[in-house]
Order: sequence, then structure tokens, then C-alpha cells
Amino acid sequence: MDPSNETAQTWAVEDNVMEGRMCGIMSGLGSFTLFPLQPEHTSQDTASGSQTQGEPVKLYQLQLSSWLWGRQARKLVNESVGTFLSLQTAISEAEPDRRNTVLVKKCREYRSIIQACQQETESLQQREGGDETETQEDLMSLQDILYKMELILSLVELLFIDTVPGGHLLNHLVKWIQMHFPQHERKKQVVLESDRPHLHPDYWQAVYGSVLQGRLDDARLMLSNHPSADTDPFLSIDELLRKMPTFQAYGGVSVGDFEVRWQHWQSECERRLEEGHFASSHHLRVICKILCGDPEILTKQINLMETWYHLMVSTLLFTKPTVKLFHLSNASQDAIVRMQDQQVITALDHVLLAAMEADIYQVIKECQQVMDNPWFTTHLTDLLCHTMQHKGKQQVLPPLREALLLDYAELLASHSSLWQVSLLYLDYCGPRGVAMAQEVLQRLPVTSDARAQKIIQMASEREFDGVVVSVCRVMGRQALSQGRLGAAIWWGVRSKDAAFTSHLAHQILHKYIADGQFESSTLLDHLGPAMLLSDTLTFLGKYREFHVMYQEGRYEEAAALLVSLISSRLAPEYFWPVLLVDALPLLKAKEPVISSDQTYELMYILDTLSNTTRDKEDKMENEAAFATFSDREKEIRLALSHNLAQAIICEGTVES
Repeated sequence: MDPSNETAQTWAVEDNVMEGRMCGIMSGLGSFTLFPLQPEHTSQDTASGSQTQGEPVKLYQLQLSSWLWGRQARKLVNESVGTFLSLQTAISEAEPDRRNTVLVKKCREYRSIIQACQQETESLQQREGGDETETQEDLMSLQDILYKMELILSLVELLFIDTVPGGHLLNHLVKWIQMHFPQHERKKQVVLESDRPHLHPDYWQAVYGSVLQGRLDDARLMLSNHPSADTDPFLSIDELLRKMPTFQAYGGVSVGDFEVRWQHWQSECERRLEEGHFASSHHLRVICKILCGDPEILTKQINLMETWYHLMVSTLLFTKPTVKLFHLSNASQDAIVRMQDQQVITALDHVLLAAMEADIYQVIKECQQVMDNPWFTTHLTDLLCHTMQHKGKQQVLPPLREALLLDYAELLASHSSLWQVSLLYLDYCGPRGVAMAQEVLQRLPVTSDARAQKIIQMASEREFDGVVVSVCRVMGRQALSQGRLGAAIWWGVRSKDAAFTSHLAHQILHKYIADGQFESSTLLDHLGPAMLLSDTLTFLGKYREFHVMYQEGRYEEAAALLVSLISSRLAPEYFWPVLLVDALPLLKAKEPVISSDQTYELMYILDTLSNTTRDKEDKMENEAAFATFSDREKEIRLALSHNLAQAIICEGTVES
């Protein structure tokens, strides 16, 4: 919380006295300005002189902060926007039967982005000295958030997006557990790399863990490294592991046929256990009881499963291989009861429970409790909204999706370098998004020409003409305050502000009177139709054309243009003396280039200047122009008379 500029203390707060020690007002998207309320002074305080008069009061700026502002998380923000935009386009263009494929692909893209950030964060944690901008504590917190997001998103994908025919979930659930609990895979590698694997202290734990996660090939590999692998008990358990049926939704086997095969296989496991095939080995009996789905033995292995959802999937693997979504609610509650002494239910668990109960709205609500920002809930809701619309289900997700997009965009807009990303999200938020996008662009500080050009580009793409005009006016006034008249008039023309461009044109004319040089002559040469924005700018552009014609030797055209500028009264009155002085070389030409009628016009202007009483301030403002004119007035009169005589003779001769 940093004190702001103390000169802003002139703000009056007497009309809005609020209870408490601090009062605040909005000062921009994502920030608050707070200032302390002064306590009321008693008459005794005033009498004793304790009240300080004129003492400055500090303002405090509160700015929204988020872990998304970290360097690693910023990559998540910048990469995910591309997936979001491509998803909106792909969904709108895809055929109805292809939309689910698009959703699965985009969901996996989000997961890939999260996983890439996880890997990079992990490598930074392992690096000696860590990262200069982010502490080890920050990296650990980020790693935890990324893990939770990937865990939730992968579960949502298999439950709601990448669904299989018939709704059979077990294979997906097993892969989900294998991915997020890789400790048994690592333990297996360590054991097998030892000299005598069967004597390693984690040998049987690794075998049990592999079986509980459905890694039956890994379990068989480890058992084959036992010295007794060729004995009947080991060969028997290997056969049972190898023959365990697995339901494949696309395999052509009906659910009924699979259940018959499953029951036959599990009956074989129970028979061999009862006949004492594994009486010589306690460890093999444990494995066989797991295959039989013995709830007591599964509960005893809780220490190998860590969480209730690991226990749930391992239990379903050996008790209900044709599980569907509506079975998960009871199965999850049963697993929680069995795990209650080993695990405390967290906010993350509530998200997973809501997903297994197929309550999408509750999933989103719980996600907002787990994450401290709307990044995850925004993209998750967008995916689920498109999924439900594709499946034709009535739901309340569209308005919720828009509200979350607006919240996320507002958060991004509060960051100095992510405002462009926020606009890309606001494009998909309907009328409220359009209004907020205008607000974002209008509130952005215009700190440089490049920044202004970017704001104008983004505003022009969205047809925010008011924003374009506003930015151009700001830049024009900045350029004027810096004395860059050329840049100022360019911004003024872009803003289409007639009053401002007229003021700038007067400034350029005054500068020309003072030093005889045009400010930004190249710009004036290419004004084109823009010169019609104001009369003064039109005169300035035409006067520049006169100079170009004169320099190119087109004296008759130059003379006609000069006289028209004077006779049309387009030129400001203070500039008339300059125009008459400019006419002198043309009046003194050997062959008359100014006709008699044009000469009469110039004479009229000369008499007007000579006879009109001028304001004292006007004289002072244009002292240089009038001084030059006074010195050369007789010369101009003589030149006009001489040119008139020549023009009359020449015109009379031509007529004869």
C-alpha cells in the first residue's frame, strides 16, 4: 500500500462523511484510492491549539494482486488466451457431430499448458538459488495450484467431455489415478534398479501399489524378478493377473458378455484362494484378496492410496468394473467413510465430490473457493457451457460464463501489460463486454506514441470511434505542450477535432510570421481532404500549396491561388500583411501574372488594412507582420499600380 501524490488532497469529502477511519473511491479498474477521515475536534482541542491547520493528508492506493502476476503464471495467461479464442472459432464453425472432438482437443490443450507450467516451475524449484523474482515459497504455492487445476480439469474431461459410449468410466478413472499418483511407478523403478529387487524394503509395497492402480504388467514384471518366480504359487498369481478382463467400450463385447467373463475370472481367484494355492506366501494371498475385491484387505492398504478418490477407484477396479457416473456418488461417500481416520476433507475434495455427483454448477462454485482468481473457473465454465449446449441440455451456464469472463477480463485489465488480453475475452461477453472494453481503453494511461497507436488500433477494430477521438486529443495536447506542432496537428487531424486543429493551425501561422519557416512542411504537403476539417487548416494547407507552386515556377497558378485566399477571406486578418508581401515578387514580374481584376482585389485589401483601426492587442500579437507591412506599404502600392497598368495594356492588346 503506497502513498500517492499528496497534492491530490484538495478533494472534498465533507459531503460524504462515512463511519470508520478510512474512506475510499474507485480510481480505476482493479484499484481503490483510500484516504483517512479526519476526527472531529472538540472545542477543548481547538482552544488548546491541538488542531493542525493545513496539515497534508496522505492518500493510499490499493491495487489488486494475484499469483497470475508472477512470471511463470503470466505464461499460463498468455498461452491460454490462444486456446480460448481458437475454441470459440472452432465451435462456431464445426459441424454438430464434430463439436465434441473440438472440445476434447481444447480441453487437452489447456491441460498441456498447465502441465508445461508445472514442469517449468518444478525445474525452477530444483535450481540452486531459485528464481530472483519469485521465492521458493511462491514457486511451491504455484506448483500446488497448478496440480489442483490439472487434477480437476482432467476429472471434468473424463466425466463430462470425453465420455465413452454407454458411460462406462473405469478405464478413464484408472488412468486418471495413475497420472496423478505416480509414486508407485517411481518406487518400482527404484526397486528394479537395485541389485536384489526382492530384498528391497519397498519391494512388496511397490507390487501392491501397482496392483491397486491397475498396473498389472508392472506387478507381473516385479514378481518375475523374485527368485521363486518359477514356483506354482507365483505362476498361479501371474496367470490371474494376466487374465484379468478389462472392459473396452469400443471392443465389440457387450456389457453382459463382459460381466460373465469378469464373474468367471473373479470366481477363479476366490477358488484358488480357498484351495490354498497361496498358503505358502502371505504376500501372494494379499494380492489374490485384492483381486477378489475383499473390502477388508483393501482397507488395510489405505496407506498406499493416500486419498479417498484413489481408494474409490481401486475398490471399483476389483468390485464394479462397469461403473457409470451415477454410481460414483455412493462410491465416493463410501470411500470417504472408510478413509475418515486417514484424511481431512479439503476444499479440493469438495470440488471432486461435486464432479462425481454430476453437479456442474456446484463444481464451478467450489472451484472459486479453491482458486484465488477466476482464471481456472472462467476457462472451465466456458468448456462446460459449450459441452452442455452441444448435448442440448438446459442449464444456467451461459449467463454464469459471461459473468466469469467479465470478472477475469477486469482482473487482467488491472495489470499494466495484460489489458490487450482482457479485450480479447471481452469480445465474447455481449453488450456488457463491449461497454467494459470501452471503459478499459478509456482508462488506459497514454504514455507514449506507440502505446497510443496500440490503443487506437484495438479501438478501431471494435469501432470505438469515441475512444479513438479521445486518445488522439490527449496525444495532440501532449505534443502541443512539448512544442511539437507538427505531431500535434497530425493527432488533431486524426481526432477530427475542428476547434483543436484550428487552434494548432493558428499556432503554425504565428510561428511562420515569427521565423519565416513552416512547421512540418511535409505533413502540410500531404494533408489532402483532411485540410477541410477547419477553415484555418484549409487556409494553411492552401497557403503551403502556394509556396510549392511558386518554388516550381508556376507563377500564374500561384498568383491565382494567392488572390483567391485573400479575396475569399479564408485567411485570418492578421495574416493579410504577409500575403500582400508575398504578392510583391509576382507584381514585379516582367510579364504580368496577376490580372487587373486580381490587382483590384489586392488594392482593396491594402486599403482595408490601411484604414481599419486595429485593436492594440492585435497589433502587439502580430507586431512583426504589421511592422514589415508598414515598411513596405509604399512599395506594395507602387507595385500594384505598375502591375495594374501592365495588366490593362496586356489585356487590351490581347482583346484587339
